[in-house]
Amino acid sequence: MTSKNEIKLNRSLQKVYNLSRKNKNETVLFWIFLDSNRIKDYAQFINLIPESKKIGVVLRYKNNKKLYDYAKILLKICRRKRFKLLISTHYNIAKSIGADGIHYPKKIRYARKDKSIITSCSCHDYNDYKRARQLCADIVFISPIFNTLSDKNKKELGLNKISLLANYINCQYSVLGGVSNKNIKIMMGRGINSVAGLKFICEIINYKC
Repeated sequence: MTSKNEIKLNRSLQKVYNLSRKNKNETVLFWIFLDSNRIKDYAQFINLIPESKKIGVVLRYKNNKKLYDYAKILLKICRRKRFKLLISTHYNIAKSIGADGIHYPKKIRYARKDKSIITSCSCHDYNDYKRARQLCADIVFISPIFNTLSDKNKKELGLNKISLLANYINCQYSVLGGVSNKNIKIMMGRGINSVAGLKFICEIINYKC
């Protein structure tokens, strides 16, 4: 029997799918960026989300000493849920545990391309699109599109700037920051491949974050 959360998730994912035309390589529609300031127990949080191959998780973890062990725990949950898992910053850990890919934040400008895994990176302004090319990114997360709770000091880029930045990016791109079920419709027709963040999924599973 399909749960209420599964129904809500499928409806929301359909909204994301309708944002633009999709090709065969685009499997993930929503990326969850884990934030330790808003989610205290990552494993418990991920377990609350209904199973779907259309969801990806980006693991950001401040305690580097425990990252390897924690990443293995999350990978096991993600495999069961059919989620993709990207490890932020640490390529060696991503590779050693068999994660689906690596995510490079703003501070990393150069890295050797590994074609066997997904490479993603952040993009916050016009200078960052060159970094995305240097990293040979498969997917770029442009942020923040709207005001966000995770970083109140960052000014939102807005839809027009997002569209201008996207013209310089020669790969799939996702938008991150303040995305919710209420504002997703206004992103229609801008070539957005997927959306990312926390608010979107927290609304679906009724989780306060």
